[in-house]
Amino acid sequence: MWRDMQNPAFENALENGHSLISKILNDTPAAHKAWIHTESLSLDGNDSGKLQYLKEVLNLTTAPALKPISDSLNLGDCLGQIAEGLRLHQTLLTVVSNLALVKPEEVDGLLYDIRDLLIQVKKMQSQTGVTSAPETQEDLKSQLQKNLAPQLEDEYTSQVAAHLVLLHLRDFSQDVSRSFRSMHSILFPDSDSQTTVALN
Repeated sequence: MWRDMQNPAFENALENGHSLISKILNDTPAAHKAWIHTESLSLDGNDSGKLQYLKEVLNLTTAPALKPISDSLNLGDCLGQIAEGLRLHQTLLTVVSNLALVKPEEVDGLLYDIRDLLIQVKKMQSQTGVTSAPETQEDLKSQLQKNLAPQLEDEYTSQVAAHLVLLHLRDFSQDVSRSFRSMHSILFPDSDSQTTVALN
C-alpha cells in the first residue's frame, strides 16, 4: 500500500495538504485574538475551574486521536481519520460561529482552509482506492445547533465555546501536521532538501 502511493500526484497533494495545515496552525491564534475577548481564555493558558465546568456542560464532540504513522498502518484508514476530524471541526466551527454574536473574517478564513484541505485529503484518498465517506454532517450540525443554541445565548459561554473549538482545532491540526510529515518521510525518503524543508 505504501509503495503504491510513491507517485507525483500523491506527493503533490500531500505537500499541498501540509501547506494548508501549516496555514491553519499559523492563522488560528489570529482568529482567536479577533474572536475571543475574554482575557482568561488563552490558547496557552490553563483551564480554570469554571472553564472545566463549562467544558463538561457544553460537551463538544472531539475528533478521535490520530494513530502514529508506521509501515504497518493502513494509509487509507489514516487519511480517513484525518478527513473525519476535519469535517468535525468544520461543522463545530460553522455551528458555533453562526450562533455567536460576532464572527470575525478570520474564522471564515479558517473554514475556507479546512475546506481546501479536505479537497487535498480526498485526492490522497483517491490514490489509495478508498472511497471517501460523505462530506456532509447535516445530522451532527442540526443536533449541535439544537443543543448549543440555548446555552450560547450567554456571552461568556459563547466565548468559551468558541475558545474550545479553536483550541481543539489547533491540537488536531498539530497531529495532522505530524502525520503528514511522517507520511512524507516514509513514502518519499529521497526527496530533495527543498521539499524536506517545506514540510518542517
